[in-house]
Amino acid sequence: MTPRHAAIAALCLCATLAVHADENLPLPLSGPAYRVAREAFAAYDAHRYADAITLAREAIRQRPDVADLRLLLANSLAARGRLKDASRALADAIAQLGPVPALTARRRQIDVLIASGGAGGVPSDLPEPALKAASAAYRAYGKKDYATAVAESREAVRLAPQAERLRYLLIDTLAASGDDAAAYDAAIDASKRFGDTDGLRERRRFIGERLAPAESKAAYAARERGDLDAAQRLAQKAVMYAPERSDFRMQLIEILFARGDLAGVEAATSLDGNDALASALHGYARAARGENADADFARALSIGDSSRDARVARTIIADVRLAQGQPQAALDALPRVDTPTPDDADAAIILRRHRAEKMLRMGATQAAPIDPGARPTFECREDQFGASCDAYAHDPALGATREARLAERRGDRMAAIGYWRTAIAEVPDDPQPRIALIDALAATGRTREASNEARALIDANLLDSMSDVQAAFIARRAGDSALALDYFARAERNGTLPASAQADAGYAALSLHRNEEGARYLERAIDHDDATLTSQALNDARAAHAEATRNWGFSATVNYRGNGTQQGFAFAPTPGSSNNWQAGAEAYWRPFGSLGDRMFEVYARGYENFGVAGGGPSGVSTLQAAIGARVKPFASTNAIFAIERIVPIGADARSDWLARAAYSNGFGDTRRLDVPSWWTGTVYGEAGHYIVNDSTYATANARLGRTYRVDAISPRLTVFPHAVIGMDYDSAIDHSVPVGIGAGVAARWWFRGGPYDAPRSFVDVSVQYRFRVAGDERARGVFFGAVFSY
Repeated sequence: MTPRHAAIAALCLCATLAVHADENLPLPLSGPAYRVAREAFAAYDAHRYADAITLAREAIRQRPDVADLRLLLANSLAARGRLKDASRALADAIAQLGPVPALTARRRQIDVLIASGGAGGVPSDLPEPALKAASAAYRAYGKKDYATAVAESREAVRLAPQAERLRYLLIDTLAASGDDAAAYDAAIDASKRFGDTDGLRERRRFIGERLAPAESKAAYAARERGDLDAAQRLAQKAVMYAPERSDFRMQLIEILFARGDLAGVEAATSLDGNDALASALHGYARAARGENADADFARALSIGDSSRDARVARTIIADVRLAQGQPQAALDALPRVDTPTPDDADAAIILRRHRAEKMLRMGATQAAPIDPGARPTFECREDQFGASCDAYAHDPALGATREARLAERRGDRMAAIGYWRTAIAEVPDDPQPRIALIDALAATGRTREASNEARALIDANLLDSMSDVQAAFIARRAGDSALALDYFARAERNGTLPASAQADAGYAALSLHRNEEGARYLERAIDHDDATLTSQALNDARAAHAEATRNWGFSATVNYRGNGTQQGFAFAPTPGSSNNWQAGAEAYWRPFGSLGDRMFEVYARGYENFGVAGGGPSGVSTLQAAIGARVKPFASTNAIFAIERIVPIGADARSDWLARAAYSNGFGDTRRLDVPSWWTGTVYGEAGHYIVNDSTYATANARLGRTYRVDAISPRLTVFPHAVIGMDYDSAIDHSVPVGIGAGVAARWWFRGGPYDAPRSFVDVSVQYRFRVAGDERARGVFFGAVFSY
């Protein structure tokens, strides 16, 4: 490597933006692009820069979207001394990928190096001894002999202290050798002697950004062990090394607050007058010291920033104004929460608006000194880049909240519930810990307690201290669907109802039997299904929409030994017949529309028996019709009651009144889309009494098996192999109770679905064989059923 190229490489590597194959290989890479990229990174690490350039270009050809590959190409070009080519490569990358921070920062650095003489080589006007030492330093650097390069650079500077470029050489060799602290000190010394040039500033900035994280992490560790003196000293060094890193400055501010050093906070927050949060914290420190903070607060409020930190700044200002007895000023400072995508500042804003409005309703209040103990609070964490802290307006419950979150993270829900109760006691008028407690109780299955807590929150008049959507969910949890729907509607009017809550609003409307309104909400939820609903939740929403918009239906059934296999409350056996086929059809109407978990229907049906064994009445002579009504009065119990008038049509049919009751329950008996198969169990029982002819029948069966969605044919087809146990009773035959056990399979084909509706219709075919366990021979044999439901 020539001295010229060694100088260029030294200058280019001053930021040590080297890339390493095992550390920075982009995760999205795979296949051939991944292999080529690994070879390119390996070539760079081995200082085979020409190979790295070739391989990086090939990897970029295959994956032009990966920014790390663009950085690798630029660094390889720079290492070969081609600074201008490196800058052009980065400009192309920025034009194609956008202003990615890593790309723009690297290009800025290289451009500064070009402008500051990075390609200038050894100054020709050096005295001979200094020229010799500088040339030796460049040669050593080219051979990666950094220790010799540093020693020769120091000697060259000693011999020619007036040569500014030799200071750059010393800084770069120290940085390349890994001695960042010495490199930073050398940059400071050069700035004092020659002024703060762009080249020195860039070197100091990049070297400082490498030094700062270690100081920040050390400050975090000191803060954790309670050594505030050391924490402050180390945090100040982190800020000195990287003054542009706001997270390090916020870490220092948190430590100063913890020490009660309000003057220090004031000094630390005076660095940037264009930062709303810094201005608010500066004003808080002044107000807490008894000084006027109006100018600071006015500056914070004048900054047109809607970021999360700017919103926190406004809550801090509002706290001061509330303490000063100025509720209107607090309201004026607080923004409205009018976004459907809330952040963690929203709850604090709403709470303070509520407090200010309450104070206004109460009338004049007396100003009080700012309580230094009621200071803004911070939540800090550490990673490989150092510490960072999020600022919040004063929150006495922050400690309990943090412990509750940690308990939830480690799965200790009981401890979390305890911490949430502590947080509630700390801030009784803040609904957020109460909401978290409700969620925690619900997650542990303590739904009744969760509902009671939700009701208590409503009774405490805290719904207006939270967002409309939160209030709606709390009302739903408390079982007050009308109140929930009011808040959902308010959020919709204000434009703050997120797509993810549309389905919940729909379910609230449906529970109030406001079917058209509920259907509209569900339609909007389904329209946004790509972002808000899982496949199963989408199917559930479509099923709810189909049910809400269904006012009538039709079904036809064919059964063999129908009194043993009938599923669904439609038909009943003819008294005294057995071992027969039965066919029928029914139409029903819902005069009040869908009633959600309840039901009222009127129906008309006709049916006949055929193929009756033993020469009994069969065919048209058994044809009869019925007109009746049925009701499902309980939302939580699937029990149906019916009364119908039987009208004879055939010669062997009898006029009668039939009273019936049925009960069903089960799990996994609806079509699922989230898994290809699932366990299914059903229980069905029905009893009826013919009033005129004074006979009673009963039938019951239970099935257990696994349902499979046959996607290879169609996701609308399901097959249900199962075990079955069934029993029958008919007083018109005898008083025995035949019981059979066996196995069967059912297949169901769903159809008539749509964009907003799950399939509304199906064809179901079931066949079973049962062995007699008790009673007469009716318990054994083949049982068949086919249902067409429209």
